Amino acid sequence: MWWKRYSEKGFDHAVEFFIAEHPDFTYKKFLGFGSYGRAHLIENCSSERLFVLKCLRPKHRHHQKTIHKFSQEIQILQQLSLPNIPTIHSTGTIQDVPFFIMDYINGQTFEQLIFQDGVKFTVTQSLDITKQLLEQIIMLHNHGIVHQDLRIPNILLVNQQLHIIDFGLATTLQKTVELSSIQNPKRAENHISDLYFVGHFLLFLLYSDYKPSKKKEYAWQQELDLPIEVKDFLERLLWIQEPFSSAIEAWQSLPHLIHVSMHSKGR
Repeated sequence: MWWKRYSEKGFDHAVEFFIAEHPDFTYKKFLGFGSYGRAHLIENCSSERLFVLKCLRPKHRHHQKTIHKFSQEIQILQQLSLPNIPTIHSTGTIQDVPFFIMDYINGQTFEQLIFQDGVKFTVTQSLDITKQLLEQIIMLHNHGIVHQDLRIPNILLVNQQLHIIDFGLATTLQKTVELSSIQNPKRAENHISDLYFVGHFLLFLLYSDYKPSKKKEYAWQQELDLPIEVKDFLERLLWIQEPFSSAIEAWQSLPHLIHVSMHSKGR
């Protein structure tokens, strides 16, 4: 029946059958899904290297806009060829549904580290991690790409190195976007989007070491005991104060806590 063929579970079986027909690979497991794609873990039989087969969700197979975004993700990953970003090795279709095979990055997302493993990050550690993330964002922007989805599930830690995954929402960097025309910073097609996500990413790191003393919730500026320099930095990332003009300016403006005295905490 056609509905079984294109149901999510039914199509997962089609992926397994497709891999079974290719003796170079073995199917390992289903990894998960997002708004547009579903990911499967496969292994190369000769090298024992792991790869990810990512395919368009079958329900989107006739949605031209979504198909275009999926094709754009492939083009962006092929264009970038950066060390901490997955490399695409092949593309194709399974029952007219497009897919691509890319490197599997064996690490933990910051979502897993914070919410499953209970890892706590100090302010200094959080800023060091943010510095590394900004350095990777600068490389992306230098290649003319905005990620637009730099959330904690899409940033992995592997041997103390950050890796960025899931370029499904990535787009071409527009240098001429007027700030006054931006209604939603998350969807801005320039540096504002990625820096806004960096602000929320940094807040997750800082809150990992937060212990609430009262039941009532307050704004992060009140709950987190941060040096003024860190608060100002965050507010510029989050568009509360004047935003940074580029990821490079944000990187250059990172607070150096070794120079921050204890009496500068608070306002």
